[in-house]
Amino acid sequence: MLTAVVPMKTMELAKTRLSGVLDGVGRHALARQMLDHVLATLREAGLEDVHVASADEGTGDLNADVTAAARRVQQEGARELLLVMADLPYLAASDIAAMIEAGRTSDVVIAEAKDGGTNALLLRPPTILKFAFATSRPSAAFHADHARNVGIEPAIVRRPGLARDIDTPDDLKSLVSDHPAYRVFRHVA
Repeated sequence: MLTAVVPMKTMELAKTRLSGVLDGVGRHALARQMLDHVLATLREAGLEDVHVASADEGTGDLNADVTAAARRVQQEGARELLLVMADLPYLAASDIAAMIEAGRTSDVVIAEAKDGGTNALLLRPPTILKFAFATSRPSAAFHADHARNVGIEPAIVRRPGLARDIDTPDDLKSLVSDHPAYRVFRHVA
């Protein structure tokens, strides 16, 4: 069984790197709209077992919270975990299909972000990797190295819908320009 988990910071802490261009209400609205998009895309891709791992219910440490979510879904019977970050407004069902397809060749699939981070992981079993999000080192390389250390050659997926997250004012400016659903934020971009 494949279970999807979308980690989400508390809304008060979401998108703090955009605080120079968006106030708290704006950051909350942007984060919520992107989360809703990711959840709708997962449903469109045919995933039925989808959970949000909210920092409100966890430690506030992304790695600890994701580790707890992976353990929980594995204990509940999931044999595969699709972990997808909540800030992917360009995500499409075809991106999810690409992750699943890559999972046919490896038990660890990494979707690399434009900055070398990790925006999605497909893991079989869910607890096979140690998570290293938001560290001083690009997490995609760390996750790939860790997979190799446990004897798995990871599949790396590079697709715009999986690579383009929203972290900086320039990211927001591009999003507003590219994506009609986010034009409400044009006053800041």
